[in-house]
Amino acid sequence: MRLPSFLRPVLPMPEAAPAPAADAGLLIELHQVSKVYEPADGGAGVTVLDDIDIAVREGEMLALLGQSGSGKSTILRLVSGLTAPSRGTVLRHGAPLSGVNPDVAIVFQSFALYPWLTVEENVEVGVIRRRVEPSEGAQEIQRAIDLIGLSGYENAYPKQLSGGMRQRVGFARALVARPEVLLMDEAFSALDILTAENLRSEVVRLWQDRAGAGLKSIFFVTHNIEEAVSMASRILVMSSHPGRITTEIVNPLPYPRDPSAASFAAMMDQVRAAITALALPDQPEERAAGPAARPEAEAAQRIESIPNVPLAQIVGLLEILEASQETINVFDLSARIGKEFGDTIAIVKAAEMLDLVDTPKDDVYMMPTGWYFLAAPLPQRKTLFRQAIMRLRLFQIVAARLGEAPDKRMAADNVKELLATLLPYDVAENLFQTLVAWGRFAEILDYDQDDDTVFLIPEETEEAQAPKEAS
Repeated sequence: MRLPSFLRPVLPMPEAAPAPAADAGLLIELHQVSKVYEPADGGAGVTVLDDIDIAVREGEMLALLGQSGSGKSTILRLVSGLTAPSRGTVLRHGAPLSGVNPDVAIVFQSFALYPWLTVEENVEVGVIRRRVEPSEGAQEIQRAIDLIGLSGYENAYPKQLSGGMRQRVGFARALVARPEVLLMDEAFSALDILTAENLRSEVVRLWQDRAGAGLKSIFFVTHNIEEAVSMASRILVMSSHPGRITTEIVNPLPYPRDPSAASFAAMMDQVRAAITALALPDQPEERAAGPAARPEAEAAQRIESIPNVPLAQIVGLLEILEASQETINVFDLSARIGKEFGDTIAIVKAAEMLDLVDTPKDDVYMMPTGWYFLAAPLPQRKTLFRQAIMRLRLFQIVAARLGEAPDKRMAADNVKELLATLLPYDVAENLFQTLVAWGRFAEILDYDQDDDTVFLIPEETEEAQAPKEAS
């Protein structure tokens, strides 16, 4: 059996032979799994996941931490058998998974309840596939309802329950299915802060008494760092475009975990450092610098994607930095603007690519160009923005192709095809929208919706820009 990358020793060694006794605790494994979604129109496929190795072991609560769009939910679908890998293997107890995995149950982000059924009837859905005797099923339903704190609400309908109570119904329904592995897909993200915190504590208590619930493992995905640290015994950090496992962090903190403890803060810092090193490296892969790339050298040069961020959010970041006396911690920024860390990091990364900010470690600093941009009137802002984005390879290449096209125009589909070729792991439509929005503000390129083409905006000559003398 080929071990996942994060289980291999640092020193090279021959591939390990199967060891049934050592692997007895492995419930589910993903080996070199990739997932490509092919569009219905036959265009280029989008690689969502690439070379994923994950082992779900008995006796652990495993967290998968990543930004929105990194493929976390797709991994849960692979584990549950709701989708098949494009490459690689999903194993259940060492054997290839075929069809739906009978050993798992999922709690979704949305409550996913039947509004015409009572609490008891919604929970009963979880035992249907097991085909147990009615009397045994009724006992298990009541036990799950009691365990998850819904006693007394058996005959209530979902519309009569709060959001937290509705999510508890989802947990009870999953538990009566008697899964080995409970899967949770952003199960607390739709709840208010206090309700989510209370329900997390309930799940931890459930995990500590897992023998009574029949659980062997919990595998959950989240974008909330504190949630991962407060619950998980092992944390996997994912990158995006395509989704890859980049870091594994073992969390040895005992339950219940105290968010005010120094050990908890240290674990938070460790996870944050892994995320910022991945998303905001001290040496960015591409900064606004260097001459335009020659077309024949396009394939040999590293082209970095542009984050799907509106210009207004970049300006908003600069205004926050101005109010904060030019520096702010990126996670404090995330809390301040009320966005998940993935969205916050996208805004910061966009500003960093344009040389408006710098990001040493977890901090965001205003660069001199950021001050100039913020203080400049609109025409000068456009000039600064144009100079910045034309030092990015993606804009250099697209502008060069448009310049070579008849009438300096290309069909929008051809531009999207070019983007898909240059950045095959990105969603071409999202890239296209951002490219047009940035290019339009910079007065470099624009999109003609009537004939569905992208065109270069003619540069104004110095004579045209100079004020005309009075005749």
